Amino acid sequence: MEKKKLGLSTILAYAFATGSGYQIMGSLVGSYLMIFLTDTFGVPAGAAGVIMVIASIWDAINDPMMGTLADRTKTRWGKYRPYFLFVPAILTVVVVLLFASPNISTNGKIIWTAVFYILYGMLRTGIEIPSSALINAVTDEPSERTRMINAYTVVMGIFTTITTSFALTFVSIFGGENTAKGYMIVVGIAGVIMTISCWLCFALTEEKYVEEVEPQPLLKELSGLIKVKGLLNVVISWVASYIAFNIMMSSSVYYIMYCVMRPDLISYYMLDISLIGVLGIVFLIPVLMKTFGKTEKAFAVSQAVVIICYAIIMFFRSSLPVLFIFSGIGAMFATASMPFAAITMSEMTDLVRLDTGRVVNGTVAALKGFSNKAGIAIASAVISFTLESTGYIAGAIGQEPDAVLTGITCARFLVPIICAVIVVLALFRYPVTPEKREAIRKMYAENAEAAKD
Repeated sequence: MEKKKLGLSTILAYAFATGSGYQIMGSLVGSYLMIFLTDTFGVPAGAAGVIMVIASIWDAINDPMMGTLADRTKTRWGKYRPYFLFVPAILTVVVVLLFASPNISTNGKIIWTAVFYILYGMLRTGIEIPSSALINAVTDEPSERTRMINAYTVVMGIFTTITTSFALTFVSIFGGENTAKGYMIVVGIAGVIMTISCWLCFALTEEKYVEEVEPQPLLKELSGLIKVKGLLNVVISWVASYIAFNIMMSSSVYYIMYCVMRPDLISYYMLDISLIGVLGIVFLIPVLMKTFGKTEKAFAVSQAVVIICYAIIMFFRSSLPVLFIFSGIGAMFATASMPFAAITMSEMTDLVRLDTGRVVNGTVAALKGFSNKAGIAIASAVISFTLESTGYIAGAIGQEPDAVLTGITCARFLVPIICAVIVVLALFRYPVTPEKREAIRKMYAENAEAAKD
């Protein structure tokens, strides 16, 4: 029997569910929440950083729990698709409230932010982990998984570009002088798009490759994963790449506003790093994969280019043309880490199945999901603690102490360089070798033959 290939409707439904409204919401939080909290809502930068760290610690507990819950879910619709039905609407309400700006005391603002940011992380987990796990449940063909990942990352890149480049314009249009109102309306629109696209994904996808496994206690499940050779290295590469990507997006506004002292260029700069990042996803990934053959080599080369570009910017940082040109090139290769992380996650899921005999799509996706949110939290913490420790003055363009400008510059470029070095070093011991890939291919072939019998 010849296997039926995935239809375009399935691929596009998945891509828009995970890359459109959901990504608009994530981009707003990742790129603009910190500056909203410090410059609009009035939360001290240090307090915002503490909130991010606490949320990250909770995610370390919550994500694996969500992963094992998803793997053990049993409904007539499957394990992972049901989460697309109810989580998006609740997430929308929470993020709208996160961007609200109630007139309360400073302590009240800190508590408000902490509650809704932690809820945001938990609910985002409720979509992120099932959607990541869904890829391996929809198809067992590596080429089709790559098509799903590429489609998702292209859609993600387009909506990220729109959001990061024009978010402040949309906020101004909808909110006028009331910035909080503008953010709430934009987030609300994103939530409607997310909810509808998730429902369509639920309707147009099918979980064909899901196997029931004997449930194990959470700690035993996680300890079994940690024993898989090389998995820890891959998780380290995920965390480092997500820190670099998120700090690129969230520190850029501060850098252009206070170091370049050109707030009028914020939209243009965000368009530069976002649009060229999309081009990297569309054109760069296939070229790197074709040139270097192996996922880990292509991933490592992309990070090496990021190191070179950011080093050039730090050396010639007084030149606007250098800033825009090399920020764009660096963003192209930095953004490529997103699909590379998804591809390596898919390969690690197969490796875990090969080495342990356990099908734990959700649990492996939880490790990647935790890496993503840890990256967001650490990036936000780096920025907030940098601002707090260097004497940052909200809105004081042209009047910030030199220590603030140095700190923002290091956060924007030096930290991503360090992260890129960590990714390259971690990938030296990538565990999915050519022999392992062949063994995985045979495993799926044998499973297909057994299913026919």
